[in-house]
Amino acid sequence: MSYLRNTWYVAAMHDELPPGRLLARIYLDEPVVLFRNAAGEPQALADRCPHRFAPLSAGKLCNGGDTVQCGYHGLQFDGKGACTHNPQGDGGIPKAAVVKAYAVRERHGLIWLWAGEAKEADESLIPDYSAVTSAHVDGTIRGYMPTACSAELFVDNILDLTHVDFLHPTTLGSGALSRAKAVVTEPSERSVKIVWVSSGDVAPYAFDINLREQGRPTDQWTEVTWTAPSTMLIRVGATLLGEPREAGVDTLNLHLATPESAGRTHYWYWSTRNFGLTPEANAQATPMVVNVFKLEDKPMLEAQQQRMGTADFWSLKPVLLPGDAGAVRARRKLKALIDAEASAATPTDGAAA
Repeated sequence: MSYLRNTWYVAAMHDELPPGRLLARIYLDEPVVLFRNAAGEPQALADRCPHRFAPLSAGKLCNGGDTVQCGYHGLQFDGKGACTHNPQGDGGIPKAAVVKAYAVRERHGLIWLWAGEAKEADESLIPDYSAVTSAHVDGTIRGYMPTACSAELFVDNILDLTHVDFLHPTTLGSGALSRAKAVVTEPSERSVKIVWVSSGDVAPYAFDINLREQGRPTDQWTEVTWTAPSTMLIRVGATLLGEPREAGVDTLNLHLATPESAGRTHYWYWSTRNFGLTPEANAQATPMVVNVFKLEDKPMLEAQQQRMGTADFWSLKPVLLPGDAGAVRARRKLKALIDAEASAATPTDGAAA
């Protein structure tokens, strides 16, 4: 499986990694252990001791979190991957006692991992999602839901939201999206934006019940921005027909996907809204937000992956509909980025000589 390497992937939400805890996960087929050092900064190492290949995540943190001790023979490694302590024999540290260290940054309530060489990490490529992650706490619903499908299938699902009229008919669907024409743009070489705008339809149930009047025709908007390799920002809202957006209801949401392997994806959701900003309203809205994906999207994506097996997406010759335009562009952009990265890593004949 080919992955884009010189980029940032979400590794965890900030509170999934409390001080004193080792968090073991697999990203892009690589076992990784995350922890916070004594200063509270996130660190990430390959989850394999170079001595007898035991998982470091089966060990413990020492020195206030500055080192990880292997639970098998006691070697300790710091956040840069260097062995700092050997309890065996005279305590000499073998030169080969080094663990791969990843560049990690904490931004906007998320922990980001650079999948390429740590020295090449470019912080300017971390998307700014502060508008979502700083939203009112009583208008925020977030969580983690690993899913047995490829990250690209997951991205397809979010970039073609016409499916909501059929997969989520009683909550998010109103028929408006599948009738509206998507406008697709490419803000940068690493992003795609899709916008659906409609007028005259009654808003989906989840929005209609929060408008000033129910059952009335509305103006609706849905805007999705994909940033390579697999993070998506969605704005969805509705207002009574002819009224300004500010008079209606609006939501801003993150859908964050990081490949675990070819057929498994780490998925985080972070949903915010500008209405119902009370603990009671949040508690009432949470099951709907969670179950839309847990009980509808997730089973469908996993069933798609099962039917596809390990076949390449394009080898199956998928029928394309108008709503696929954004997802197709994102797939092609991601492939172009991966191909360009591979080409840059391949020495020319002159360099090889």
